[in-house]
Amino acid sequence: MTSPGDEALPLAEPDDDLGGDPVCWLDRVCPDCGLFLTDRTASTCPRCGAARDR
Repeated sequence: MTSPGDEALPLAEPDDDLGGDPVCWLDRVCPDCGLFLTDRTASTCPRCGAARDR
């Protein structure tokens, strides 16, 4: 139970750097195992062997 004086604190200030990876890198992630694929010419994932979407 909360009292009338309790206020929710913001999760982050507007100037805080939240970080994270840009969504434009999504095509470089293996959909099966999540490995970041550095070789853009590979047709399969080197970790799990899944076919790479192009």
